[in-house]
Amino acid sequence: MFLAAVFRVLMLVCPLVLGACASIPLMTAMRLSTLQEKDVLQMDPADLRVRVALPRGNELDVAQTRLTLRIESDGQPTQRADMTLRLLARTDEVRSRGLFHADLPVTVHEMALAPGGAAQLRALQKKMLAMRGGKFVFGYYTRFDTPRPDMKEMPFWVDLKLRPGDAHLPLFDAATMKFK
Repeated sequence: MFLAAVFRVLMLVCPLVLGACASIPLMTAMRLSTLQEKDVLQMDPADLRVRVALPRGNELDVAQTRLTLRIESDGQPTQRADMTLRLLARTDEVRSRGLFHADLPVTVHEMALAPGGAAQLRALQKKMLAMRGGKFVFGYYTRFDTPRPDMKEMPFWVDLKLRPGDAHLPLFDAATMKFK
């Protein structure tokens, strides 16, 4: 009886603990998984925002930074947009790295779709009209201008905002990139 109760508690607690340790927050994954076709079709490219936070002293190569959107639909080729971004602002903040780490001073890069990125999203939205349903996957990639030479690994944060009234959704939350 006692072992069964312990087992039930572990079955409830383990997913929560594992979800808390993941770089992609569980709530973000759940919210993005509920995106419907109409939500993507109604996105205004001018409203999308990407926010990237890096430890101070590391620079983002904005020209090489992309927000990606992939649409996978049964029986049809995958559609993908690699949307270019433009820098709106750079600010200094402090980010939490979790319960057992000290807060970290970071530089936050706030970006919007560049004209070419906005055109790619519009083109993808037009292709979606011919498709019926599908799975939507947002992604992000970048290069760094100047990683600090003393860095062996670097935590980073990437947040996505879909509409002006929405909160930023963390795509990567204190994820760690290792350098060789």
